[in-house]
Amino acid sequence: MIGIIASDGNLSPSGRHINITSKDREMVETVKSILRLMNKIGRKARGYSKDKKYFVLQFGDINFYEFLLSIGLTPKKSKTIGAVAVPDKFFRDFLRGCFDGDGSLGTFRHPESKHPQVRLRITSASPAFLIWLLKSAQRLFVIEGGYIYSPKNKSVQILSFGKADSIKILHLMYYKKSVPALSRKRKIATGLLVGE
Repeated sequence: MIGIIASDGNLSPSGRHINITSKDREMVETVKSILRLMNKIGRKARGYSKDKKYFVLQFGDINFYEFLLSIGLTPKKSKTIGAVAVPDKFFRDFLRGCFDGDGSLGTFRHPESKHPQVRLRITSASPAFLIWLLKSAQRLFVIEGGYIYSPKNKSVQILSFGKADSIKILHLMYYKKSVPALSRKRKIATGLLVGE
């Protein structure tokens, strides 16, 4: 759940309010359920759009807010977030939350070998955060690959893993059927793992 807050969450300058905003109502419902909140889920638009296609959950908790600050989350964190003080044993859960919020799974056929390829990607506006994610994944998951690149004309960067590393990471993130996860991404991941 901390991974979801790190990706789709926002700490209000008020010093007590936390917001979760997502196109996926399921993600917001998951946070609400885990934290046992009674708060209503609202709708909002972004930018210049009037279409309220985003679901938002706002709640106030000074102690939880201060805990999030203590581990490395801050207001206006999107471009400034770096390392997060997540215990090693919970990193795979943290990464799953980040994947649910800002990740994607790409599949394509290699142009020469025609073998199916898998790319697990996580997007962020903070290079320091992606570097920390990459180094943590390499250390804890015992992988050597992974790289960060900047898409053309975009203000974000992308952490990408190749097929073997992606499959290994998926196995580790979805280590139990009962772990909280966005169902549409779990379904894609499960389909890829079944084929291995």
